[in-house]
Amino acid sequence: MFKLFLCLLAMLFNASVWGCDLLVRVEDYAAQSHRDENQQWQGIDIELTKALLAQAGCRHRFVPVPWGRALLMLESGELDMMLSVSKTEARKEFATFIGPQRVERIRVVSKANPSVILKNFGDILNTQLPLGIQEGAFYGSEFSQFMREIKSPEQYFFKVPNNDTKLSLLIKDRIFGFLEEQLNVEYEIKHQLAPKDVFIHPLIINEAPVYFALSKKSVSPEHLKQIKKAFETLDKSDVFKQILNSSQH
Repeated sequence: MFKLFLCLLAMLFNASVWGCDLLVRVEDYAAQSHRDENQQWQGIDIELTKALLAQAGCRHRFVPVPWGRALLMLESGELDMMLSVSKTEARKEFATFIGPQRVERIRVVSKANPSVILKNFGDILNTQLPLGIQEGAFYGSEFSQFMREIKSPEQYFFKVPNNDTKLSLLIKDRIFGFLEEQLNVEYEIKHQLAPKDVFIHPLIINEAPVYFALSKKSVSPEHLKQIKKAFETLDKSDVFKQILNSSQH
């Protein structure tokens, strides 16, 4: 009887594990996530996610979705998981945050020899063209406050749906520059994927932790518990730190 009980318990556990199938948002861009020559997903966020979900016993499928639309899909439950997400009060209404995943640093990138070198937020008001910003992105409380205080923010900022659009607008001189994570900019320069002669401005827009974000609508409490436990295990064993360190070499 006891053996039968153990078998039933094991079956229930396996059903719980294999029921954990997650749809994970990615973007084919730079260091965080990109497709290799075999169309396989690679990158820092990819490796962190694979490690986490393997430890949790969850299967996954990566799907490319623009950032702004992905947030709406996470809220509705059409997406289960997003990566490198800033934690805000508004997002906590529909997402559970696990992490931090890592720390991101947002910088301003422009063409070389810019007419204005941005050292503080006020310098942005002296640019002749707007800055490209990602639709739906959060660039920190200080930047949000700056946006609220200036008149006609659309004069200084232009919202774009994805990173390819930002690069295209910069090349065509439609924008002065764009906001981007320093990690991605350095990757683009190193692999000669960015426009030649780009300039990273001294101004740091934001430096803060980012998280794995899971939909409260579609991810069950049981699976959330599995994933949280997996994160704690990998964090204590420095697996995430090893992945981040290896990505910088």
